[in-house]
Amino acid sequence: MMVTRTQTLQDPYEQAKFQHWLPIEINQISPGHYSGYIHMLEQDQLCVCRENQNRIIHKRSVIDPESCTVSFFRNKQYSNGFSEYAPADGSLFFLPAGAEADIRVAANVETVYFRFNQSVLLNKARAMDPSRWGASPTNLLCLDLDNLQSLDKFVEHIFQLVQDNSQSDSDENNEVLGDIVLEEILATLNSSRLISSEKNINLIARRRAKHTVNRVVDYIKAQLEQHVCPSISAICADLQLSERTLQYSFGAILDVSPYAYLRCMRLNGVRAALMQADNKNITITRVASHWHFLHMGRFSKDYQQMFAELPSATLRRALAA
Repeated sequence: MMVTRTQTLQDPYEQAKFQHWLPIEINQISPGHYSGYIHMLEQDQLCVCRENQNRIIHKRSVIDPESCTVSFFRNKQYSNGFSEYAPADGSLFFLPAGAEADIRVAANVETVYFRFNQSVLLNKARAMDPSRWGASPTNLLCLDLDNLQSLDKFVEHIFQLVQDNSQSDSDENNEVLGDIVLEEILATLNSSRLISSEKNINLIARRRAKHTVNRVVDYIKAQLEQHVCPSISAICADLQLSERTLQYSFGAILDVSPYAYLRCMRLNGVRAALMQADNKNITITRVASHWHFLHMGRFSKDYQQMFAELPSATLRRALAA
């Protein structure tokens, strides 16, 4: 049976939690009140997801060992990023099992992804095109599709069909819809062209920048978990990176400075902790201190500027839930 799940979003933490099958980190990196939505159709190990938010976010995750995803961005006039790729209008992304997902999504852009059991999808793909899918991909594939608009319309059609079927309560129709989704994606993959970065100087440079950003973010996370707030000079020294390389990499991949991203990580950490508060013994001062905000007046101002509400309002809402 295909199940429909929908939620309006007030925070990236809710957006990450909704995707229960995927251990994903989502940080808000542009200031202002956050809102969005996520619509998901699920059937066994198949799902179709549409999500949108009104602020720029950075998503990081690792696809689980049995699944793969096929995704694309709508609203191409905005600047998005998928690992080292700056998507063009016809870009489609295949993320295989175990691959890293590193995605910058601009504000007011809808992201669509299909999740499948990788063995099921690739076995069928090999039957259709053995030469192309003989070996299972291990890294992100960026594909060029001549007619992404057709897939876009298909997504709208599927969501409408599921809504119609929910009113008729037809399990048989929902099973057929799952097969239709799988066949549509197989046809789409086999009509696309692989975009190679091996001879593209710009993509090679962006790949190096992405690698640098990942190293730095992982380093910052590890330091924060040890209750250490790293300085830019410490990051450069410990990772043997010049400040120029650091600035270029974060600018190219996330369009923010490394200092601004470190601050965003800490503020998002505070917000996630406050959103998960389940007893009145949790204090804003204690949480802020844990994330290395020592000047409470400045912290409250920064928090309000980032999330368009005071930390006390976030905590109050969490405790009332």
